[in-house]
Amino acid sequence: MTTPSHEGRPTRRAVILMTPDIEDPAGIPTERTYAVRANYAEAISEAGGVPLILPYETHALAAALDLADGVLITGTTPGAEGVAERRSFELKLVEHAVNAGKPLLGICHGMQLIGEWLGGTFARSLPAETVDHMPSAMADRIAHEISVEPGSALADVLGGRTAKVNSLHRHALTGVGRFRVTARARDGVIEAFEGETPGFCLGIQWHPEYRLTDFDRAIFRTFVARSAARGTEDGLPKKPCPVRARLAALGFALPEASAPPGAFVGAIRVGDTVTVSGQVPLKDKTVLRTGHLGNGVSLEDGRECARWALLNALAHLERVAGNLDRVKGFVRLAGYVATAPDFTQHGAVVDGASELLREIFPTCWPHARLAVGVGSLPRGVPVEIELTALLGDAEG
Repeated sequence: MTTPSHEGRPTRRAVILMTPDIEDPAGIPTERTYAVRANYAEAISEAGGVPLILPYETHALAAALDLADGVLITGTTPGAEGVAERRSFELKLVEHAVNAGKPLLGICHGMQLIGEWLGGTFARSLPAETVDHMPSAMADRIAHEISVEPGSALADVLGGRTAKVNSLHRHALTGVGRFRVTARARDGVIEAFEGETPGFCLGIQWHPEYRLTDFDRAIFRTFVARSAARGTEDGLPKKPCPVRARLAALGFALPEASAPPGAFVGAIRVGDTVTVSGQVPLKDKTVLRTGHLGNGVSLEDGRECARWALLNALAHLERVAGNLDRVKGFVRLAGYVATAPDFTQHGAVVDGASELLREIFPTCWPHARLAVGVGSLPRGVPVEIELTALLGDAEG
């Protein structure tokens, strides 16, 4: 989506996803309603963005982030904790957004939730009341002063060291994590942080969407501008990822990246390298088949399992990369094959994954490989695939 610019070139309007509350009147499932205060959308629109409400559909997160340039985690009902369904969804959304490098803004509850995901602690009580953090039922008036850390991005937005803000919360973020505290109230309550993440990440404890000050408006302008810059190349929208089209032509679609069953993550990025943990063949969240090659599992069954294990690995790769069109190459594909003692065609089984990778990424598929036989694998599956990829800039 573009609008005319003063220079005669189109200026892109950033698409911003907003998380809503969910209302469940009388516990009637058909009447559940998503709701978000209009001033969040108005603030984004005023800053030049396009606000969109994001339902709690976890399976659609990757596709939604493909379309979006930035993510806003909004506040909850004043003084209330987010319901479990909302928190669970938003924590997954934060993980996806951070791993994809999407600009992220959290307000009140949103700030606390992002900070918690980054390693901080959610506190259900505030210090002794030297500062009134909930002076009224609405955040439509200035409440107290905050001190802003010199040298921070927030200080650059403010152009100063102190600011007066509204307030509407009974909870707070405490402790330390992968964030830098950039503003506090007089009683020490954290009022803002900047995430130590690959992309722009800002948490705000007050409610700038009321736009009581120029500082509030500047926060939204900065967030929307960073989102627009993240979503464009040379000022123009990026082309859609071609990988999903190739998958569709082959009769495949990426599954949802499944939650790891143990104390580890599905994939992790270090610099431009993404390592995906070993993935088993899941189709519709169900193990495709169990058994051993050479003992009830045919070679073609094994190859099919290798393909589906690769698809699950690519789902985790997409979650971290944001778009699979950012993949510029592969380092290694490791295949583990559960076999009978006399089975020797491990390489032919793992070829199922390597050949599919070649079809999906025809220009950058070459990889080093490991194919090894083992006595058993998690959940009794015949094949497990591990993948290491290299990321670059998305194709224009």
